[in-house]
Amino acid sequence: MTEKITNPVRKLFFGLFIFPLVIAVGMAVLLCSVVLVTNEKETPETLIGAIKSGTPSKRWQKAFELSNELNKTHGQAPLNAGLQKEILYILNDSSGYDEKTRSYMAMALHHFPGNESVTALQKALKDSSQEVQIGALWTLGSLGAKTATSDIESFLTAEKSELRKMAAYILGVLGEKSSVPKIRPLLNDVTPDVQWNAALALARLGDISGYKVLTGMLDRRQFSEAGTQEAQIEAAMINAIKGLTLIQNPESIKIFESISREDKNMKVRQAAIDALNYQKKMNKNL
Repeated sequence: MTEKITNPVRKLFFGLFIFPLVIAVGMAVLLCSVVLVTNEKETPETLIGAIKSGTPSKRWQKAFELSNELNKTHGQAPLNAGLQKEILYILNDSSGYDEKTRSYMAMALHHFPGNESVTALQKALKDSSQEVQIGALWTLGSLGAKTATSDIESFLTAEKSELRKMAAYILGVLGEKSSVPKIRPLLNDVTPDVQWNAALALARLGDISGYKVLTGMLDRRQFSEAGTQEAQIEAAMINAIKGLTLIQNPESIKIFESISREDKNMKVRQAAIDALNYQKKMNKNL
């Protein structure tokens, strides 16, 4: 009698709990297996393949991933020449690839220093796409390509402010003092960002012409009126302080003292304190 009662109970128990649990575990194991098989780590080579075979709307995303992957592995192992050739091919193929994808290819050449990359980037400066031009300008600066100085200087008079701004910045990075007379006119540019980059570039090149612009960057009122975010204000003010430190004008000491005491941003105050200590030390050594 007991056996007849137990069997239905056991059947009910196994039917409602054990069998579904086994099925669920089995499905979970299968799903994990599929994920492990399909979620292979992307490499620069596989990403290049995805760029070349992907749909136009997806290519730039893979190009962005490639740029990030190269940044993560930078210096860990030498990159093969075949990868560089693929990047150069995509960069040069304006009919086959969109401008955003090609701009990432220009930036990816940062990891391939040498004449071949510099020559390709100089060619990219003549591209019809502003995005590609900006990518090429940035990479020429990161490669320290002083041979491209005259090509970069030509963008100081570009119609687009983004190009003027980037050109001024890169010339400051390259450090060619012969660029100073060509950068100075941008101190009166209609776009504040261009003025600031010009002033910072001149300071890096040892020229004091941008002193007034740099001190103006430390006036919070102009940022507030423009509705600028605090993070951007912080970056601009810290850069201005660094530029003024390079100029070494004794009048900057009072400005640094005021900011170190009164500015509401702790990082800006600390930058002013560091600049103040450095300038006082330099003046003491004179």
